[in-house]
Amino acid sequence: MTKLIGITMGDPCGVGPEVVLKSVTLLPSGYELLVIGCGEILERTAEGLGLKPDWKHGVKVLDLVNFDARKMALRQPNPEAGRASFEYILKGIEMALKGELGALVTGPISKEALHLAGNPYPGHTEILREKTGVPKVVMMMVVGDFRVSFVTIHVPLKKVPGLLSQEKILETIKLTNKALTEWFHIEKPRIGVCALNPHAGEGGCFGSEEGEIISPAISIAQQEGINCHGPIPADVASHKAREGELEAVVALYHDQGTIAIKLLGFFSGVNLTLGLPFIRTSPTHGTAFDIAGKGLAQPGSMLEAIRLAARLSSRQ
Repeated sequence: MTKLIGITMGDPCGVGPEVVLKSVTLLPSGYELLVIGCGEILERTAEGLGLKPDWKHGVKVLDLVNFDARKMALRQPNPEAGRASFEYILKGIEMALKGELGALVTGPISKEALHLAGNPYPGHTEILREKTGVPKVVMMMVVGDFRVSFVTIHVPLKKVPGLLSQEKILETIKLTNKALTEWFHIEKPRIGVCALNPHAGEGGCFGSEEGEIISPAISIAQQEGINCHGPIPADVASHKAREGELEAVVALYHDQGTIAIKLLGFFSGVNLTLGLPFIRTSPTHGTAFDIAGKGLAQPGSMLEAIRLAARLSSRQ
């Protein structure tokens, strides 16, 4: 399989084009990169950043020519931008499934723009799951050797307890273990599973989910040979992972895991999707409409997303 890394440009009105350009110019030679997006937007962004015309040296651009760049206003959600960014993702998925890409890196998109364009997905993860036809995907965030997988992601906090189940927690543990062994080449990885309630429920005083749902899922995973432990209070689990006592943490809801990730690497975190038939990474930030076009966007997260995609692709 080719090791060409595909990169979708993201929403044309956000910082996606900027962080993609900054990243590809910071990478050393040896990377094979294909940017899927709008050539005119990329050229305009490169000019605004003061990049030399040869910024594309070693970088291919696949221009889908799917909107009029002259009518695209920065710093606001736009239905045309939502449609275009959605089509970039679909093209990347298509190429990855055909084996034309070694991995796919996706630039930040606007959920509001997606919805304005008639595509009511909560985010990339849900698009990827549906379009690849896999039964289950898991979002993992990575900062160096600190890794967090999520049982639920883009849902209101008040709905989390009702969405948790023994099956979902077990699936997340299994996919996390599979990724750690097959992609990261960690033998017998140690996985900590977070509790939902304060102090892991304090023996039922603060909630019953630990005993009724979480512990049974952990027990089944252990019986299947997975080296997982818990339920562990989220703050303790994060500390153990930071100290190298765990290779990954399974968080039950979005902020339970993202706070630790953003604290450790706000500008260097990477989103990795588990359960897909190909490697997909992305930066952990959004479109940042407020600073789009101002040259202020930090490329660190996108840069690390490309590096991780290339590293995992080379291990396959």
